[in-house]
Amino acid sequence: MKFRDKRSDEIKEAYAIEIRDKKAYITFVENGKEYAYYEDNIEIIKPLKEQSKREPFKIYKLKKRCYRCHKDTTIYTYIVFNDGTNENVEYPWDKKRLLKNQNLMAHLQDPSIEYYGLLVIGDDERLDALIMNHYPDRIKVKYSKTQGRSYPMNVCEHCGAQQGWYFIYHEINELIKDMKEIPFEDV
Repeated sequence: MKFRDKRSDEIKEAYAIEIRDKKAYITFVENGKEYAYYEDNIEIIKPLKEQSKREPFKIYKLKKRCYRCHKDTTIYTYIVFNDGTNENVEYPWDKKRLLKNQNLMAHLQDPSIEYYGLLVIGDDERLDALIMNHYPDRIKVKYSKTQGRSYPMNVCEHCGAQQGWYFIYHEINELIKDMKEIPFEDV
């Protein structure tokens, strides 16, 4: 199980967490030493299955011009934090949290975008499977020469051209940087 240490904002993996007398007693390995935290200083992170029962899974919808046919097509993606929580990134955007897990090396190589700490379609197999179940005719597993791998990606509703990861990630980074809201559906 995972928890967030609110003092350092770190996500940590625990073997067991037991709450007693307003304290959280955490062991990190089986039969390991028990460490005491004040209950208010930690946030237990629910596994994705439990989280999805609690919160709706958000699928964001973007309009994008297809590079091949030049018509507008709808792009579907999830946007979750890249900090191990799989929490939906929601408007108003938490730029501080997104920058904390920023891919700094990628940003230095390509300063045209921030490379926020977020995941989009093609980044998480579990979330990819969920989104593919909702849009089986619009999201297909295709091979990307750029990334050298096959992954789920949107296809143009008009001509079937692949709409790859980089362009979706780049567009979302721009919208977040400009504090623009992105339409979504709760699933």
